[in-house]
Amino acid sequence: MIRVVLCLLILAGCTTTSSPVHAEKSERLNVEIPAGWTAAVSRTVGDIQVAEYYPPGSSQEWTQKISVEALSGSDLPDPLIFTDGMAEQQNRVCNRFSANPIFAGFENGYASSVQMLQCGDNKRTGKDVVTVVKAIRGNDSFYTVTRIWRLDQAPPPLAPETINLDQNELAAWSHTLRKVQVCDPALTAHPCPDPEAQANPNP
Repeated sequence: MIRVVLCLLILAGCTTTSSPVHAEKSERLNVEIPAGWTAAVSRTVGDIQVAEYYPPGSSQEWTQKISVEALSGSDLPDPLIFTDGMAEQQNRVCNRFSANPIFAGFENGYASSVQMLQCGDNKRTGKDVVTVVKAIRGNDSFYTVTRIWRLDQAPPPLAPETINLDQNELAAWSHTLRKVQVCDPALTAHPCPDPEAQANPNP
């Protein structure tokens, strides 16, 4: 895994030892990107920062991507309302659709929500699409980490509603997603993980 620390106003290239641009805003997002994946997009548009990562061998017709976004401002959305809104949008463009809430509550003192969205036979692409999104509302920014799989439809004799996704790959990503965390080293209510403890989990 490649560990990326998203510091406010820095979307890519930040390390666990770096400082945020503005000292008064030390909030950050910890994300692990699978080894071998590359950052193809890193941009800021207004109050939104976006980074996109693709696996090795990806082309313009990508089959997987991970998107990391941060929205700053004073009126940040509720994570559960946000993920429910994503589900409603996808439902409109899928011939078959299911939303699977995985978690809604607080992690490290911040409200968060995780959902898996399964779109069978997307009306625009004809593909099956699986989206796993984690949304976290910090004090300074609203963060989302989204992984998307675009899949060929499952062939017979599988049932038409079957999504042809490797369950081991999904389980591995679910484990990684549980470690995605917003923290703030300046606030005791939202402690950041100890880099040395992470590097040596079993001393």
